[in-house]
Amino acid sequence: MEKPITFLNQTLQGAQSLLHSTHEYIKWQAPIDVEDMGPHETFRVSCEAMRVTIRMTQIITWLMLQKAVLSGDVTRDEVLTESYRVLRGNTCVDCDSEDDDSIPPRLRELLKESRIFYMRILRLDDVFRTEHPNAEEIRSHPLGLN
Repeated sequence: MEKPITFLNQTLQGAQSLLHSTHEYIKWQAPIDVEDMGPHETFRVSCEAMRVTIRMTQIITWLMLQKAVLSGDVTRDEVLTESYRVLRGNTCVDCDSEDDDSIPPRLRELLKESRIFYMRILRLDDVFRTEHPNAEEIRSHPLGLN
């Protein structure tokens, strides 16, 4: 049981760290980046910062649900229902802004890093949904997940 929990905790820590980096960017660097931008460009920067935040929020929620399954707080069947689906929308997999020079460089880095992280969690979700492991199988998995 220790390996899956360790994997989830380490992945959760990475997600929280990236969310914190995003918060720091929005709080300190973004105001400087948009200082000389027009309203349209400023709005775009805000939207892209929100995209990173939404990705990270969905990732953290998904990881917390997996921990809840492992601890027995919710069943795997409950998590597989549509009401528990937290990885939603094509907006989170879009990568167009990562190569757009009108987006500030640090935000482009956060966009790329968060998208790669999101895609990794999407693959794990796909395994979780298609292979139907039960809690015991997850606990004993050798963690060839990363």
